[in-house]
Amino acid sequence: MNIVTCILAAAIMTLPSAVLGASSHGAQGKEWTIMLYYCADNNLEFAAEFNLMTIEGALTSNDNVNFIFLEDFNSVPGITIYEIVGGKRKVIAAWEEKNTSDPAVLKEFALYGMKNFPAEKTMLIISDHGYGWRGACEDYTDGDWLMTVDGLAGAMKEIQAKSKRGGVDILAFDACSMATIEVVYELRGTVPYLIATQSTEPYDGFPYQMFVSDLVEDPGMSPLELATLLPYEYVLYYSSKWEYDHIYNYCQDFVTMASIDMSKVDALGEAFVTMTEVLEGLVPEHWEALEEARGEAFMGVWCNIVAGYEWMPDAYTLFDELKGIDPELDESIDAFESAFDQAIIAEANSERLGDKAQGLNIWFPPSLFLYNPESWSWLGQFVYHDIGLDLVAESSWVDCLMAYYECKDS
Repeated sequence: MNIVTCILAAAIMTLPSAVLGASSHGAQGKEWTIMLYYCADNNLEFAAEFNLMTIEGALTSNDNVNFIFLEDFNSVPGITIYEIVGGKRKVIAAWEEKNTSDPAVLKEFALYGMKNFPAEKTMLIISDHGYGWRGACEDYTDGDWLMTVDGLAGAMKEIQAKSKRGGVDILAFDACSMATIEVVYELRGTVPYLIATQSTEPYDGFPYQMFVSDLVEDPGMSPLELATLLPYEYVLYYSSKWEYDHIYNYCQDFVTMASIDMSKVDALGEAFVTMTEVLEGLVPEHWEALEEARGEAFMGVWCNIVAGYEWMPDAYTLFDELKGIDPELDESIDAFESAFDQAIIAEANSERLGDKAQGLNIWFPPSLFLYNPESWSWLGQFVYHDIGLDLVAESSWVDCLMAYYECKDS
């Protein structure tokens, strides 16, 4: 944590159905608009309320920062949108019940926010349950489905095309397990910077009291500066039981967060495609090495981070552990790691994880049975090779997995 502290010191549309109160700050352009899309039409209502109160306490001035908050609760029909003004929430819009797992609703909110709260820089935060490559935003009222990652990518492209400023500057997932190579590649070209975690998030989510206060104090902060700062503040926030306000006062020793330069993700994907093409032919002879590498890269061995069904080891560590098998594979892994390093702007994690967390996970279940889960019908809705992920379609990773399962199970 001393390292984190040192780094911190150095780094430091459709209109709504009913408008209940006009914004007192949205008419003029400001430095920042933060738009928080809070899908709590599930079991996270209490966490949403904690975040709202935290933001109210942190946003001590609206001179240069707008903060709007969409709230969808399971216990209350409809959707409420707040502006945080003068340290208090103010209802500015009420929408009829909508499915917040629908990308169209996210697009509607983002375009509404950017139109009515213009700013030089914008950040869109998606807060809810996250399930990696499967998606995020679980809406109990409307079918308990998820917003798929390709659906989200489509919405972000439309936001980019329809907003006067050309889209948002930072897309952040305040949700579990969304920092995966599949998610990042799917969202390439939709936003300059992306922030997400490899692991399970504590209920508090983002360190709102820290970074909102930072923006109030230094609204001239660039998107790159904010994206660089946030991972370190996130880890610092969960390093202490008492220094910061938490929903539950216990130290979280398994948190991770990374910020991605999305302009570098095409090159990362190309390197991944080449590497998996080389690896596919080597799996039958070296499947045990792949199994051992998976064990070394799976952070769940060292901490209580994810439910077992997610099976997402760290991508960098996984492939780095395969070096020495074949010279051509070594060369392709080196190229992948170089592209990976260039894409990661900032990465922070709890000390307990050591160097196992490098910023992005990849899906690698231990068996074909768990690749096609049958024990939980809800998971059966999501098929890795048939959910519309570009990285899966373009690379040989699924072929590598199938070759591995054939050898292991034979």
